[in-house]
Amino acid sequence: MKPTRLKHRLRLRRAVGAAFMLALWGAWGGLGAPVFQVTSFANPPWSLTYYDGFSGTVDVTPVWPAEMGWQGDQIDIAFELPADVPPDARHYRFRIIVTHHFTQSFDLNVRAGPSLDQLTQCHTEYVDSARAYAATIPLSALTPGQTNFLRIQGVGVQVGEGQPSGIRWNRWTLSRTDSPGDVEALRTDQLQRLTTYFLDALCPSGLVRDSLPLQPTDPPFHPASPDAAGFALLGICVADRLGLMYDAPAAAEWILSAYGGHEPGVSPARNAKGHWYHWLDINTGGQAAGWYDGYTTIGSALLVGGALFARNHFAGHAGIAALADELYATTDFDAAIHPALDGRVYVAMNEQGGELYGSLTPWNEYMIIVSLALRQPWAVRAPVVAPLWLNAYNVPQISFQGIPTLTDNWSSFAPAFWVHQQHFFNPDFATDAAFEHFFCNHQLADGLYCAMTLGQPYRYGLTAGVNPTGYFADRIYSHHYVFAPEAVVAWGDLDTMLEFAYDQPPGSDPRFRYGLTRVSATAPDWVPYDAGLVDHLFLMFGLMESIEPLFFKQRLPFQADDDLDGIADAYDNCPLAWNPRQEDTNGNGVGDACECGAVWADADGDSDVDLTDLASWQVCPEAGGPMAERCLCFDGSGNHELDGDDLMGLAACLGASGPGVPPPPDCGQ
Repeated sequence: MKPTRLKHRLRLRRAVGAAFMLALWGAWGGLGAPVFQVTSFANPPWSLTYYDGFSGTVDVTPVWPAEMGWQGDQIDIAFELPADVPPDARHYRFRIIVTHHFTQSFDLNVRAGPSLDQLTQCHTEYVDSARAYAATIPLSALTPGQTNFLRIQGVGVQVGEGQPSGIRWNRWTLSRTDSPGDVEALRTDQLQRLTTYFLDALCPSGLVRDSLPLQPTDPPFHPASPDAAGFALLGICVADRLGLMYDAPAAAEWILSAYGGHEPGVSPARNAKGHWYHWLDINTGGQAAGWYDGYTTIGSALLVGGALFARNHFAGHAGIAALADELYATTDFDAAIHPALDGRVYVAMNEQGGELYGSLTPWNEYMIIVSLALRQPWAVRAPVVAPLWLNAYNVPQISFQGIPTLTDNWSSFAPAFWVHQQHFFNPDFATDAAFEHFFCNHQLADGLYCAMTLGQPYRYGLTAGVNPTGYFADRIYSHHYVFAPEAVVAWGDLDTMLEFAYDQPPGSDPRFRYGLTRVSATAPDWVPYDAGLVDHLFLMFGLMESIEPLFFKQRLPFQADDDLDGIADAYDNCPLAWNPRQEDTNGNGVGDACECGAVWADADGDSDVDLTDLASWQVCPEAGGPMAERCLCFDGSGNHELDGDDLMGLAACLGASGPGVPPPPDCGQ
């Protein structure tokens, strides 16, 4: 399909609590309504002793607890709740900043209610490290205009002198989250905006701009890049799954064709090893004038990773499969690994495929290069260095408050996008429990650092993107006080997304046209001047996982897929029958394509083939859109569609069977 034709077809179908020493904090931004904050837990302040245990009421208790463990396992907090609750109130959020985890690990419960005998269980979380613990409390759990209670309780905590310590905290906060609409409406709105975003980045040539300005009156100026295309391909798969765009396969094929050099007038700059130049002219694919760089190894890996993902998502689409396979076969990822075989990977390449700008050691986002190289038949370097990159127990770590995180520098923390990128693109990370544990740890460390060190009650997400002074990859102890909702959502934290959304209601500024943007603590009115696909689309990917948690894991390449439907066997609800959409009409966890009768064409499973089964067959071609996967029970030829041969087979079964009469074993053959 021609780009111009496709372009026309792409469419988007306060009051203060009166309890003792409960203080407000004046820099809560747009969090909603703060109810209380406690930052002093001992009397005298240097004391951590509380021999009476953690039962009692904050309003009355003369000594403040700061630990849970050998001192006690429960405390009740009394506070006054404002009487007036606005219509756009969504819920309350109670946070405990746990600064230290000692010996004991346990479930930490939060209950809430208008009295101690009317407490509702709101949140339970296993605490085995320091963290910014957050409990979402429904509006219905508390009664405005009166004293209410929170109970913090450790389950199974050993209490008493001589018992080990558990956890220590330095702050409790309770706030109300106000946000127009509900989570579903906000999520849908954001997904639509993000779909518009990558469609706007898709050029008439089929190449994809690296970034777009957020002010609608500013013309785009960024050139295209291969990594932007990789992210756009994943975005197209998401939009296709959610029905947010028309003719998604054509868009994916168009991008793959352009980066493969098959579009008229488009000849992407690639070096002798097949790696793309970082900055590409949006019309020709040549090196963008004035944007000087090398041939990008990580950008090429993200493009090919996105291509292989699209190949699986659009299973059975011959054009996409052929182009994705071509891009993978013509890009030598093994050549990006340093010949010293000490684990180094080239940051970029020169024209001949040699090292440019130096190399990086494990562990960082360059992991995907090793993963892609490892599966190429000519690879000799990747098998040697793979244990240094792909084994979570071998990679360097750095801890924040006892929370271990991945890094490539023993003295420096990583930005969030390193783990995000691998989580969404790399099966060697996303399907490995040890690496996914580090993914979760990174969120814990990021959130705790921002709350404990930067004094942010809810905002966190230190990752790459623009800030008021330029572009930077923010990380713990090295940042510009800018926080990223796309990082937070990529970790699946939708409640915090609502708090970010309160700061920037979508309709309040045209610069929010592509979704929630980064925020600055030092410049509250600042809005980023642009957003890069490789930073911004994590927002879309996280929202997709909140709808379908397995969407990305199912489609990542290099996994066993016996039925060749693009869905990895480990996550396939019907692993032996082709069903790429994973339809499960009755919601029992088994795909419709696996719930056929014991004999072919027995749609209702009553062990015979009769007119009821014929009626089921007749409505299948009329269902509209792709054939419902329950209709695959009639696909005798295995070509994933219903045709004349299938009808003839059904007729033969009808003739040899009937109500209460089982058909012969060779029925329909």
